[in-house]
Amino acid sequence: MFTVIGSATVDLFVSNLAALPRSEGDEFTVDSLVFHDHPLRTSLGGNGANSAYALARLGSRVTLAGGIGEDHLGDWMAAQLAGAGVEIANVRRYPGTKTATTLILSDVHQNRIAFHHPGANNAVEGDSIDDELLRRSHTLLLTSYSIMPGLRPDGAVELFRRARRSGTLTAADIGPAIGNPPRLEELRPLLAYTDFFFCNEHELNVCTGETDLAKAMSEIVEGGTGCVVIKQGAQGATVLQRGEMEGPTEVTGFSVEVQTTVGAGDSFNAGFLFATEDGASPLQAARFGNATAAIVVSTADRPLDALSRAAVEYFSDSSPRR
Repeated sequence: MFTVIGSATVDLFVSNLAALPRSEGDEFTVDSLVFHDHPLRTSLGGNGANSAYALARLGSRVTLAGGIGEDHLGDWMAAQLAGAGVEIANVRRYPGTKTATTLILSDVHQNRIAFHHPGANNAVEGDSIDDELLRRSHTLLLTSYSIMPGLRPDGAVELFRRARRSGTLTAADIGPAIGNPPRLEELRPLLAYTDFFFCNEHELNVCTGETDLAKAMSEIVEGGTGCVVIKQGAQGATVLQRGEMEGPTEVTGFSVEVQTTVGAGDSFNAGFLFATEDGASPLQAARFGNATAAIVVSTADRPLDALSRAAVEYFSDSSPRR
């Protein structure tokens, strides 16, 4: 069983705009009011919720630990998660708070701007997961580290320490690199208890201050992590395992027509960990993660619902690499 702790957010999408709006005072103008043919779309979001949803769609038993508000958006979020098969007993309704929301505006060129209200995500702490749940979990995935103040830094470290005592595999994704992104010194105590470390190149550069990919990945491994996985979008992923003398290995991605980029990294994490639990090596798991993400980014409407183990295996086996 998987346990995921991280953000749960309702995403509101306004897409396919000819141009992104520009502020020009308090009146509607030619540039500040943009008409669009595509209707407003509501979607489950947040790194934790996305990852848990994707794992459930792939066929895993998964529990989400997170927070939502006592509002109608919280009701909607809970229904979406439960409908996908995610266990939500550890998704807490926090009185006096609202469910987190992100309004995402994107144009025809996939440029986007977003407006985020953190809501109940700010209230989630490491003790949201008790020892009994850890003992029942094969893998614990920590997401949204940079934007979950209740987990930084001691809450996450203590949670991973307890997971290690329970024999639970641990995985951490430090993204996104916004607000006050974590630096290596903050993460060192966490790395000692981390089996899999995920991020993208930008997040890695910000974390380590090192622009050379191989050197930056080595710094994470030297901190104690067993395996570092760098997500690189259409290019695939790069993997470095502890003790690997030849350095990082590239795992090429898949060529698809991109419909959305939201949820790509979360679905990669889900695919990678799903394959790992099934016995795949890190390199095999990275290919499965690449295929999982490729299906999501190439699906326009409710992309996470396109996932299943059979769909990812078929896509991976039948699609040429880049």
